[in-house]
Amino acid sequence: MPLRVTFLGTAGAIPTTERNPSSVFVAREGEGLLFDAGEGTQRQMMRFGTGFSVSHLFVTHLHGDHVLGIPGLLQTMAFNDREAPLAIHTPRGTRGRLESLVNALGNRPSFPVRIDEVGGGDVPYRADEYEVRAFNTDHDTRSVGYALVEDDRKGRFDRERAEELGVPVGPKFSRLHEGEPVRLEDGTVVDPDQVVGDPRPGRSIVYTGDTRPAQATIEIGEEPDLLIHDATFADDRADRAT
Repeated sequence: MPLRVTFLGTAGAIPTTERNPSSVFVAREGEGLLFDAGEGTQRQMMRFGTGFSVSHLFVTHLHGDHVLGIPGLLQTMAFNDREAPLAIHTPRGTRGRLESLVNALGNRPSFPVRIDEVGGGDVPYRADEYEVRAFNTDHDTRSVGYALVEDDRKGRFDRERAEELGVPVGPKFSRLHEGEPVRLEDGTVVDPDQVVGDPRPGRSIVYTGDTRPAQATIEIGEEPDLLIHDATFADDRADRAT
């Protein structure tokens, strides 16, 4: 299953001539998920061809470099005659501020917008084969990070072993891979565990937003396939920044 990550913004608090503030677009099986939406996010989406079919926007915190792109993005979606609902997930205790941002242009978007508050340990979104989990981060404002975690995948099907056991090529292969035993013409029953390996862990993406070192971040980010972590240097280490 393709899982595509597009970095729309990787700058710090201030945009540069080469980088936009924070925003990451994740596409999986035709569904678009947006993590943060700093200033200029909609232009970056046009530039990189992600499209505006975002079903969920996950906000790590309400500092400007992570959310100032929301009003313009919503307006563009409305101008494009969007009808599909948009769910926005924001840290617990920030719904009112986010509501103000959504209504910043004086009126509610023409399509449904739902705002949910989330805290560490919550699962704000569950799809058929994956979920997005929130975890606690350590910032100077209310904040969370997010982890996209796929369900375990089926074990690998051993075609060579199946043929050795006399399973004919065709539908019985699929039935075995789906966990169903099959009976051969001579009456022999072949069980899935004879030809299918152990389940394989699904892929995972961890996005921390802005954070100091935090235990929850360490735990959830221990072995992801992709870790997108805050890497801003403190003022006393400005000489090490690039």
